Amino acid sequence: MKYPHDHGFCTPLPDGRVMLGGGIAEPFGIGQSWGVEVYDPVSHSFTPVGILDRKRAGVSALALPDGRVLVSGNWYAPDAMEIYEPGKGFTFLKDVTVQRNNPFILASSEDNAIIFSGLDNYGKPSDGTVDRLHGDPFYEPLLDEWEVWVTKGADLSIGEYSYLVLARHRERKEIGVLRIVGEQFSLLETDQPIPACSEAGDYRWGQLAVDRSHRNAFTIGVDMEGNACIVRICYDPIFDGGKAEVALTRVDGSFPLADSFALLPDGIIVLPGGNSISPTGEIPAANNFVTSRDVWAFPTEALPKPAFPWPWVIAVCLLLLTAGAFFRRKGVRPASVEETEDLPTSLQLSEQLSQIIEKEELFKQPDLRISDIASRLATNRTYISAIIKSLSGENFSNMINGYRVRYAQKLMKTHPDMSVTEIAEESGFSSRSAFYRNFKEMTGLSPTEWKKSALSV
Repeated sequence: MKYPHDHGFCTPLPDGRVMLGGGIAEPFGIGQSWGVEVYDPVSHSFTPVGILDRKRAGVSALALPDGRVLVSGNWYAPDAMEIYEPGKGFTFLKDVTVQRNNPFILASSEDNAIIFSGLDNYGKPSDGTVDRLHGDPFYEPLLDEWEVWVTKGADLSIGEYSYLVLARHRERKEIGVLRIVGEQFSLLETDQPIPACSEAGDYRWGQLAVDRSHRNAFTIGVDMEGNACIVRICYDPIFDGGKAEVALTRVDGSFPLADSFALLPDGIIVLPGGNSISPTGEIPAANNFVTSRDVWAFPTEALPKPAFPWPWVIAVCLLLLTAGAFFRRKGVRPASVEETEDLPTSLQLSEQLSQIIEKEELFKQPDLRISDIASRLATNRTYISAIIKSLSGENFSNMINGYRVRYAQKLMKTHPDMSVTEIAEESGFSSRSAFYRNFKEMTGLSPTEWKKSALSV
């Protein structure tokens, strides 16, 4: 890297690169720094992109849909919001209501975000004030009752603007999970408690890591003797009004006190580094500066993906066919979708699928993948693929290209001066040749032929 970023921010950008900024300026946790750079995983290179509006450590950042990056948080120095704009650098945005260290910055809607933390910029407990990117701050009582865990670089999303955050009760020291949907906070109900301690003392908990493909979240606690407690939280039941299912695995050993870990795609949990523990089970006096070089891997059990409920869907279809025949005979008007309660999950997802693709025009993204859609809807690609097949009889690629072709037809009618290349790019096709091929397959005409026919009518 060009600059050190210990205690800085590390946030993914929409184009696949990673922005790193701020951090401790000197050894032993002293000072703050200015520098910001972007890492490109393709060229494996770091490129400076300017400096922050103010020196920062204990800082967090969120990439916004429009390409800007929102930054907030500081350590032993004043805090404020600032914004990064490509080509313009970092500029002050507005003051925060509460000074914070390592705050959570979460997208709460398509054009807004919330900022909150468990600690202020001097490491003291923060209150329940939540700042907004746009709009006035608001007070959340749960944040006064529960201290949220500092989490660096973890993806906590379980759905569209929906998150899980690890927390500890400020008085009872219980461990819990907060569920955040937009700007609504609630305590996640679980079928059993998450243990706060072992026989050797309190667990020191790290971050929460979400595996959306299996609807599980994981966290690891380590006690003063280096024994680990791995917690798996299956949150799938909460979407049907049930309780999240907690499974515990205790492992005796000499594990480091680590604040973060990695959850790999194959289900392996990797626990790297962390603070060392002395042979007597005590934290060394110089704990802040004595770290472990060990890396541990914990394989999780094979987890089946949520199965598509074919028997339920078939039963519903048969019921609807029978009811339709009855209503036609009796002249009774069937209930509308708005009047029908307890819709099957597949039907709800079908509506959400259509809404986010059409309303947000996701088909305009040339690199759109079915896994992106599944992530937004907090389910897996197999489920989404089955729903698309049942709705349209097509696969995901053909459905998206259908949206693109229809949008291209609209552009050719409303903007006849646009070139074919411009229309192809605006509609979401990755190349002019892909546009021509898909357009002719779906309409029987080339774009030029269709445009001439449409404009002559």
